[in-house]
Amino acid sequence: MEKLFTVPSIMTHTLNGGLLLLGGILIAVNFSFIRRLPTLQLIILVLILSIAVGVHGLSHVGVESAYGYNPLKIFGF
Repeated sequence: MEKLFTVPSIMTHTLNGGLLLLGGILIAVNFSFIRRLPTLQLIILVLILSIAVGVHGLSHVGVESAYGYNPLKIFGF
Protein backbone atom coordinates (compact mmCIF):
# COMPACT_ATOMS: atom_id res chain seq x y z
CA MET A 1 0.00 0.00 0.00
CA GLU A 2 2.90 2.40 0.69
CA LYS A 3 4.14 2.14 -2.92
CA LEU A 4 0.65 2.95 -4.17
CA PHE A 5 0.88 6.47 -2.74
CA THR A 6 4.05 7.17 -4.75
CA VAL A 7 2.19 6.70 -8.05
CA PRO A 8 1.80 10.12 -9.73
CA SER A 9 -1.94 9.73 -10.39
CA ILE A 10 -2.58 8.89 -6.73
CA MET A 11 -0.48 11.87 -5.66
CA THR A 12 -2.34 14.25 -7.97
CA HIS A 13 -5.68 12.81 -6.87
CA THR A 14 -4.74 13.44 -3.24
CA LEU A 15 -3.56 16.97 -4.07
CA ASN A 16 -6.82 17.64 -5.92
CA GLY A 17 -8.82 16.41 -2.92
CA GLY A 18 -6.80 18.61 -0.58
CA LEU A 19 -7.33 21.65 -2.77
CA LEU A 20 -11.08 20.93 -2.91
CA LEU A 21 -11.13 20.73 0.89
CA LEU A 22 -9.21 24.01 1.15
CA GLY A 23 -11.62 25.62 -1.31
CA GLY A 24 -14.59 24.43 0.74
CA ILE A 25 -13.07 25.88 3.90
CA LEU A 26 -12.37 29.20 2.18
CA ILE A 27 -15.94 29.35 0.89
CA ALA A 28 -17.30 28.64 4.37
CA VAL A 29 -15.08 31.29 5.97
CA ASN A 30 -15.93 33.92 3.32
CA PHE A 31 -19.57 33.00 2.83
CA SER A 32 -20.92 36.45 3.71
CA PHE A 33 -18.71 38.00 1.01
CA ILE A 34 -19.57 35.32 -1.56
CA ARG A 35 -23.29 35.76 -0.90
CA ARG A 36 -23.04 39.41 -1.98
CA LEU A 37 -21.32 38.68 -5.31
CA PRO A 38 -23.16 39.61 -8.50
CA THR A 39 -25.19 36.84 -10.11
CA LEU A 40 -22.81 36.31 -13.02
CA GLN A 41 -19.84 35.85 -10.69
CA LEU A 42 -21.84 33.39 -8.58
CA ILE A 43 -22.69 31.38 -11.70
CA ILE A 44 -19.01 31.34 -12.72
CA LEU A 45 -17.98 30.24 -9.22
CA VAL A 46 -20.52 27.41 -9.21
CA LEU A 47 -19.39 26.26 -12.66
CA ILE A 48 -15.73 26.25 -11.60
CA LEU A 49 -16.61 24.22 -8.50
CA SER A 50 -18.62 21.84 -10.65
CA ILE A 51 -15.64 21.28 -12.94
CA ALA A 52 -13.33 20.72 -9.95
CA VAL A 53 -15.64 18.16 -8.34
CA GLY A 54 -16.19 16.44 -11.70
CA VAL A 55 -12.46 16.12 -12.34
CA HIS A 56 -11.99 14.68 -8.85
CA GLY A 57 -14.78 12.17 -9.49
CA LEU A 58 -13.23 11.13 -12.80
CA SER A 59 -9.94 10.72 -10.99
CA HIS A 60 -11.65 8.30 -8.58
CA VAL A 61 -12.83 6.22 -11.53
CA GLY A 62 -9.39 6.22 -13.15
CA VAL A 63 -7.52 5.34 -9.97
CA GLU A 64 -9.97 2.57 -9.13
CA SER A 65 -9.86 1.00 -12.59
CA ALA A 66 -6.07 1.28 -13.00
CA TYR A 67 -4.92 0.33 -9.51
CA GLY A 68 -7.95 -1.21 -7.80
CA TYR A 69 -7.77 1.51 -5.17
CA ASN A 70 -11.10 2.61 -3.74
CA PRO A 71 -10.68 4.89 -0.72
CA LEU A 72 -14.45 4.82 -0.13
CA LYS A 73 -14.29 1.12 0.86
CA ILE A 74 -13.84 2.37 4.41
CA PHE A 75 -17.45 3.59 4.34
CA GLY A 76 -18.82 0.49 2.61
CA PHE A 77 -19.08 1.89 -0.92
